[in-house]
Amino acid sequence: MPTRRQLGRRGAAALALSAAGLPLARPALAAFPDRPITVVVPFAPGGANDLAGRLLADRIGPLLTPDGRALVENRPGAGSAIGADYVRRARPDGYTLLVGSASTLAVAPASGASAARYHPTRDFTPITVVGTSPLGVVVPSNSGITTLAQLVERLRAEPGRIGYASSGVGGVSHLAADLLANLAGTRAQHIPYRGGSQTAESLIKGETLYAVDQLGSVVGQVRDGALRLLAVTTRQRDPNFPDVPTVAEAALPEYELTTWTAMVGPKDMPEDVTAALSKAANAALSEPRVRERLESTGTTPMADSTPASTRAFLDREYDLYARVVERIGLRLD
Repeated sequence: MPTRRQLGRRGAAALALSAAGLPLARPALAAFPDRPITVVVPFAPGGANDLAGRLLADRIGPLLTPDGRALVENRPGAGSAIGADYVRRARPDGYTLLVGSASTLAVAPASGASAARYHPTRDFTPITVVGTSPLGVVVPSNSGITTLAQLVERLRAEPGRIGYASSGVGGVSHLAADLLANLAGTRAQHIPYRGGSQTAESLIKGETLYAVDQLGSVVGQVRDGALRLLAVTTRQRDPNFPDVPTVAEAALPEYELTTWTAMVGPKDMPEDVTAALSKAANAALSEPRVRERLESTGTTPMADSTPASTRAFLDREYDLYARVVERIGLRLD
């Protein structure tokens, strides 16, 4: 057992290291996680973002430690900003994480939402990019509209009277549908819902005429024939729907948007915890079952991002969406 004098010498040595600016020893990472991790999904259950969050939650716990567990908690609202702000205010210990989208980490803060007084990298710890996904312009199959040009013609004929659905005020589907009308030189009426599954339901019920939503949130209804996919929002056609044109091809040459999903935690998380979570997420995204599930919904998984590359990605995407927000004049609150 060390003597009091030996303990005193060790304490003095630690103080000397601290004064010299050298790092003190930290406890080993082996203790993380020693309780369940909460993965916050800022949308209602059923959409593409929810699926991504559940796939990651199912795998990152066991990939971190044999008995590790992660549980999904849905916290929708305010264009997904409520869930994001909840994570922003959580303890930065790695036990509360956010799986958010471009709506959450770019559109909502760029548009000035009062619930989104945050920045994607200054107020969070970037962990990994989960995947990217095109958006799709969809209408009810019984609407009589079979091409994007026909939808644009209808919007121009009834300015401000056609309703479009989104998965929340200030979300990427809100911005994307508004941008479509803007570039068509007209206006449309925004009708927000609480998630991708409700957006699709509103179209099928005839409450709205169109939506521009993440393909993963509407792909099931497209494949079963309830909705018609008119175009995708990326510059290239989607390999899952090679016969469907892009918006730029079909009617509006300037239009291009891509959404994405990313995992972040509260600001100032320990670097070793962040690195471990990033490694576990990438390992999960490399698994064939996880990749197949994501790809089936139109999401292209990424399994090679790092906390540093995720930070650069989020900064770049925030700037891009901020320019789109400025173009259409989207201001919330």
